[in-house]
Amino acid sequence: MIAVHATAAFDYVIVGGGTAGCVLAARLSEDPTVRVLLLEAGPKSNSLWIRMPAGMGRLFVNPKYNWGYLSQPEAHLNQRAMYVPQGKTLGGSSAINGMAYVRGQAADYDQWQGMGNNGWAWSDVLPYFNKSEHRVGSVGGQRGRVGPLSVSDPSYRHPSAQAFVDAGVRLGLPLNDDFNGDSQEGISFLQYSIDKGRRHSAADAYLQPARARPNLAVETEVFVHRVEIRDRRAVAVEYVRDGVMQRAVAAREVIVAAGTFGSPRVLMHSGIGPAAHLRELDIAVAQDLPGVGENLIDHPYVHMTYATLRHSSLNAQLRGWRVMLHGLRWLLQGTGPLTIGASQAVAFVRGLADASRPDLQINFRPISFQFDSSGRLAPDRTARITAAICGLRPESRGRVRLTSNDPQQPPAIQCNFLSAPRDEDTLVAGVRWARRIFQAEPLRSRVVSEDAPGAACSTENDIRTFIRSTTQTTCHPVGTCRMGADAGAVVDDHLRVRGIEALRVIDASVMPMIVSGNTAAATFMIAEKGADLIKAAAAAHRA
Repeated sequence: MIAVHATAAFDYVIVGGGTAGCVLAARLSEDPTVRVLLLEAGPKSNSLWIRMPAGMGRLFVNPKYNWGYLSQPEAHLNQRAMYVPQGKTLGGSSAINGMAYVRGQAADYDQWQGMGNNGWAWSDVLPYFNKSEHRVGSVGGQRGRVGPLSVSDPSYRHPSAQAFVDAGVRLGLPLNDDFNGDSQEGISFLQYSIDKGRRHSAADAYLQPARARPNLAVETEVFVHRVEIRDRRAVAVEYVRDGVMQRAVAAREVIVAAGTFGSPRVLMHSGIGPAAHLRELDIAVAQDLPGVGENLIDHPYVHMTYATLRHSSLNAQLRGWRVMLHGLRWLLQGTGPLTIGASQAVAFVRGLADASRPDLQINFRPISFQFDSSGRLAPDRTARITAAICGLRPESRGRVRLTSNDPQQPPAIQCNFLSAPRDEDTLVAGVRWARRIFQAEPLRSRVVSEDAPGAACSTENDIRTFIRSTTQTTCHPVGTCRMGADAGAVVDDHLRVRGIEALRVIDASVMPMIVSGNTAAATFMIAEKGADLIKAAAAAHRA
């Protein structure tokens, strides 16, 4: 039974040691006069499988490093529950994800500004992307060179991935060497948060270099119950360590950075959220904020697989004695096929007729996956390659709610995928685009057959049935503590929780709209900008 309280005092207490939390801890502790505490529910991120890019299959369902949530049954996906991964270790999802580095489109951030979030237009956020980034390779005018996070091109390029790129170019897609530059549209190899063949997570890039600072304390394997609110001000954080309740006082601010599922959970258990929902669970209301847990947005994902000639797929190379040889090569040299991310190449294209900018991301994988007998994601035993189709700007919205007033119970997650008809229309266009690319040379000559959905899936109704039966999450959840100036917003454009002093949320949950692409890069940017907002507030207070 939890009964004993131990108290320690800091200037800043950060709840969550994921992508944003690691950035914040590093940046705030740059000032030697402040004391910073970082709290993380998971363990340290020192696993070999975290270091190895291709090791992510062993992390996908690993409860040690992954919260592994399940959604509620999805009404528009044949009542299927979605498996929803989320990182649970230092570095968070940047320690278990596919490592793709995609900033999104400039118009995404200009839209944020247009929604009333001053200071979040593309011209405002670009300096923070550059600040975070150490771009390895060709650098244009909009790329950072000296930031902590390594962003690199693939050192290993499978011939089938090159064939995918060449096929897209033959169809008229522009060859885009830098989709994170002036324009996203086109086809190319992906960029990764990989450094010399090893994953470069937020823990590696930001936290590890800061760990020796005497003013930074990091606690792992602790579970935050709530933020203590007194007189409408955040004053402390209560968390459990080794069965004992601890209390960390925050003299300046509490920053919640627990992610799109964790941050609304912490706020609601602290009495901040929809008042009626909190009262139903006998949680005292500190601030009625109906938007907490609302506006859940994620990219829907459909996978198409193609049987290939044996040499055109990596599957056989990632099993048995061959993968052992590749593992030795990776350990000694940091090279070879074990340096690949979740995908190798990408096409950003316009699917719907009225799309003024790319609304589809088609990722190419020279592999296909299956779940093995242990539940681990493993390479398929058949030679196959994959097209993974993502609708970039979904209109569907879900929500996160509590299931109990016990903080350790998982939240109820309703993704609500494809509830907006346009989202399904976009994926239909994506399936057609992928088929065009796979039927073009030089990729076509590598393909034996389309296995999923298969040649029998020919009519629009067939494609829609396939989409509803197979759509999954791209693992890009955002938006549940969105910023804005309206009544449904949770934080303002300085990421301060509305109605509560000395409390901010800084992570992917504050995005008012999802970005057009993978969300990790934008999360790094948000944390960099958030750290500067905190520092500016402290400077103004001193003045």
